[in-house]
Amino acid sequence: DELRRKVEGYLPTADVAFLDEIFKANSSILNALLTLLNERRFDNGGERMEVPLWCAVAASNELPESDELDALFDRFLLRRQVPRVSDGQVPEFLRSSLDLAASEVPSSDAAEEPM
Repeated sequence: DELRRKVEGYLPTADVAFLDEIFKANSSILNALLTLLNERRFDNGGERMEVPLWCAVAASNELPESDELDALFDRFLLRRQVPRVSDGQVPEFLRSSLDLAASEVPSSDAAEEPM
């Protein structure tokens, strides 16, 4: 018997991926991620398939604390540390986000202008 995973619609067939809590993955997932990020390949049973991935974004609430995670951490060339939003800041954060989104919506007058 051979273990083959369903990959359609999952990371091995993605062009862009968001990997949440990446440093909490187990060792087999970490090894698969390293191969995927380094070589753009995924081992599925006895087949090694090409992966179309061109952009991977990862997030974590904590930085890696063990040496075994350093190899994965090094694969992400652009890093941004974002401070935690405190409970007291949440209402203001939401208000400013909604204000920004509202300012990006075209006015109804612009939609009625003749071409």
